[in-house]
Amino acid sequence: MKKEKSKVSAQGAAVINPNDEDIRFIDLRVDVAFKRVFATPGNEELLKMLIDSILPNLHVRTLVLGNQENMGDNRDDKKTVFDIKATTEDGETVVIEMQLAEKKDFNDRLVYYSTYPIREQVRSGDKKYSLAPLYIIAIMDFSMDGDRTTDNVINSFCIRNDNDISRTLTDNVHYVTVELPKFKKSMSDLKTLSDRVIWLLRNMGSLKSVPENFKDKRLEKLFDISNFTAMTYEEQMDYLAKFHAELDRAAELEAAIDKGLKRGMEEGKLETATKLKAAGVSLDIISQCTGVPMDILKNL
Repeated sequence: MKKEKSKVSAQGAAVINPNDEDIRFIDLRVDVAFKRVFATPGNEELLKMLIDSILPNLHVRTLVLGNQENMGDNRDDKKTVFDIKATTEDGETVVIEMQLAEKKDFNDRLVYYSTYPIREQVRSGDKKYSLAPLYIIAIMDFSMDGDRTTDNVINSFCIRNDNDISRTLTDNVHYVTVELPKFKKSMSDLKTLSDRVIWLLRNMGSLKSVPENFKDKRLEKLFDISNFTAMTYEEQMDYLAKFHAELDRAAELEAAIDKGLKRGMEEGKLETATKLKAAGVSLDIISQCTGVPMDILKNL
């Protein structure tokens, strides 16, 4: 993607040619863009709008951004950096992670993230194990698998009784997933502000202009901050570097998955061929049915 610098702006910052048709708005799924919009002091109203779109029953009035970097109890412990950490006026802690590419054990990672704010509450409290509500929100550009899969875009998990799901061990720790690929509404179907915010999380980077039904005063600041051409040259370069790094990681993951699937298919063919050979099936038929070469079959 060839870029040209425009003349220096009135603020003295060089920016990429605003006539470039490649990028108009930054992609909110990219870490640096997500934090720029929702985790920058002064943008608390945008963060509140995001949380309201995901957890409308939380009724957040005001938010205070917290320290995103969390250290372990010991010097050698692993450091954890949250995308967003905030506290509501009612004392609830909200941690938000944006994840573009699927990662192994991501669900366990969310549980691990929750241990830091839980321990902080105990350290700063009155020595009692009375937890204020904690919400760990994962916004993902992939779908969960296994027995957690549902058709719902937003799912909330907590610690419940296996024999009676109406009973919880605690109602103060919540794990919330937002699976963007499951949001199937077209632009014409977006009737509420929440719908528009969720839709923008995945589609902002592909827009070339502000859609007519998005011209809402509550969204003006979101579009202003996400405007790529309004960023300084240094900010643009930082965003592009992070954007391409995210794409590279996603491509590497996809390639690894494909390689694993192919390896599994080959191993399955060999296992089937071995069983057929043991059953006395001719090698010609085995080779035709499984695709395993004759020279390999002879050595099984």
